[in-house]
Amino acid sequence: MDLNQDLITTVVGSYPARPSNGSLAKSYFEDVDSFMESIEMAVRAQLDAGIELVSDGQTRGGMVQIFAEKLKGFRMKRRPEIISNIEYRGPITIKDQSKIRNSLPENIGLKGIITGPWTLVKSSYDLYYKDTRKAVTDTAEALKSEIKELSKVCDVVQIDEPFLSIEYEPYIKDVLETMLPSNITTAMHVCGDVADIAEKLVEIDVDILDHEFAANPHLYDIYEELSFSQRLAPGVITTDSKVESVDIIKERIERAVDSFGTNILIDPDCGLRNLKKEIADIKLKNMVEARDVVLDERS
Repeated sequence: MDLNQDLITTVVGSYPARPSNGSLAKSYFEDVDSFMESIEMAVRAQLDAGIELVSDGQTRGGMVQIFAEKLKGFRMKRRPEIISNIEYRGPITIKDQSKIRNSLPENIGLKGIITGPWTLVKSSYDLYYKDTRKAVTDTAEALKSEIKELSKVCDVVQIDEPFLSIEYEPYIKDVLETMLPSNITTAMHVCGDVADIAEKLVEIDVDILDHEFAANPHLYDIYEELSFSQRLAPGVITTDSKVESVDIIKERIERAVDSFGTNILIDPDCGLRNLKKEIADIKLKNMVEARDVVLDERS
């Protein structure tokens, strides 16, 4: 897809789609991947809403679980445990992304999503390293192979690092930059209130910064004062169950455009996994409709 378009609509990642009970039961007795049903459901919901840069919906599990259970060194408990050297054992999301890529229209983009090394490590009990920096560095090195493969089939690779809004270490910048390929557009999503670390985030060499502007409108003031080269993806719908009207979303988009111009991406604050699917569907449709109104009025 043409990533230079104004006001491209996208999603942060997760979507409330689940395999049917019948599909899950069938997979128990037959060699059937029931989760392809939920992935296709998530992608279809995005396409029906008019989203131009879609994700796989992260329907195979939580953002930490999906990666921790496939990387060497993690043991899956209620909270993942790090029990040995963290290493890459093979493809994690590549198969899903490749199947989606082959089914998408040419004008629709695909976003591959990686849960970042800082969030993976901080979400786990470290029973092995006892040195957070080493654990994070090894996790980043392990994920590089996954990112390299994603860059072959996706238009954008996004690193999710929600834990950065809770705790930030200076070495994170260098660690993250070692992961990111130069041959693809890269994004970083940090949810929560990033006001205190915004000036650090803009120093990281990514192409797109994605944050929760709808829930934290004071971020407009913060970023308006900063000098940065990245495109922004300011969230314009929240992740709660209240469905914003087209007019309200339009006002948020207009504020974003007034602050940062039209070379931004339009998306939700964060993943929509915890919403009812019918609510998530309406939110996305209203978001796209509001974007269309803004484009029409400015054309």
